[in-house]
Amino acid sequence: MTTTLAETGPLYGTADTLALLLDQYAERFPWYGELVRARTGGPVTALAELPLIDERVLSAHYYEADHTDLPQAEAFHTSGTATGRRKRILYAPADDDAYVAQRKALFADFLGEVRPGEVAVADLGTGHAAASARRIFEEMGFDARDIDFQSPIHEHIAKLNAWRPDVLFTMPMILDRLLQSPEPLTITPRRIMVVGDLAPAAWRRRVAERFGLSTADVLDVFGSIEIGAIAYSCEETGLYHFHDHILPEVIAPAELYGDSTAPATRPGDGILLLTSLTRQYFPAVRYVTGDVIVGLRTITWRGRTVQAFERIDGRFGGDFKHGERISNHDLCQAMAEVFPSRAFEVVTSGGLEIRVVADQVTGDQLGAVRALIRDASPDVAQMIDSGLVNDLRVTAVRVDQLRSNHAKRRFNLQEI
Repeated sequence: MTTTLAETGPLYGTADTLALLLDQYAERFPWYGELVRARTGGPVTALAELPLIDERVLSAHYYEADHTDLPQAEAFHTSGTATGRRKRILYAPADDDAYVAQRKALFADFLGEVRPGEVAVADLGTGHAAASARRIFEEMGFDARDIDFQSPIHEHIAKLNAWRPDVLFTMPMILDRLLQSPEPLTITPRRIMVVGDLAPAAWRRRVAERFGLSTADVLDVFGSIEIGAIAYSCEETGLYHFHDHILPEVIAPAELYGDSTAPATRPGDGILLLTSLTRQYFPAVRYVTGDVIVGLRTITWRGRTVQAFERIDGRFGGDFKHGERISNHDLCQAMAEVFPSRAFEVVTSGGLEIRVVADQVTGDQLGAVRALIRDASPDVAQMIDSGLVNDLRVTAVRVDQLRSNHAKRRFNLQEI
């Protein structure tokens, strides 16, 4: 099985580092040690020799296991929106400490002249990122506050307007809904960080314009409950940079799943695999994230070797076959350009329909979305022109008609 690995750099350590990591996981998770021995049959000298940790493996051995022998384990659960089942992911105290340290280092650089004592508000969903946000801000010396995810939207607006945060840490879908609330959002944050959903460059630019900021003042933070801190957008390079504890790889969907119909990929494009050098209570070695990224590469930035990539296209199996492939990234880019700050979701039953919270969709707006999608996906445009598939639709809905939850957009919804 062929994978693409960003060029080896100092952050990768040595074969001894890898051996130590494997020994630690084999001790905590005996099933993982057996998996490695079955795959390799002997000493491991390279990451590529190791088995992949995918949904099937984790469902069989980790997500629902007791793990009563792991001391001081704190459990977090996924929302279960993709599979209908909640997965349980464990954190050791050292996992929390490492995550907080990684985010603090990132935020300290990003926040610049925003000083300790100023107000930082976390308005996030549920899960590890939300649970850790207040601790991060408090340890950085900010006046840290957070908003209960389950509070009605008018309470979010009221608290934010009263607190006047200098720093806002939220999710793209939540921010879109805040900006479209009947009660006006009057805050003037100096820095905004978002996590948990696609926030492409066009979306970040529109958010910056709305708050009178530069695009460098809006940071997209990439993470997962399984791994923790993964990467972040860099306005200076136009790329996403991985945190130093991450060893990224990509693998072509056709090779991973043996699907001869999957589209070919360029070197550096594919499904993201992650190994973390700091995660303890999750088997974070060649973990198959399901995220599809573009342009994995090694760069030199500020005198350091950094692993980076261009963009997240979406989830494998989560893009659209409207004749040919349309990525979630391209849909988000188009909607950010034509319907800035508008919540939306995508329905794929009976054709491709984008449901956007708006009073109406004008002919000009529909034409603009279609034009952007055609430019991003020429093969789809050709199939539409040939009459093989219908053109995409954009439909105005009320916010209470969305089937997405309050935190994340939904793609590939099936009409029932």
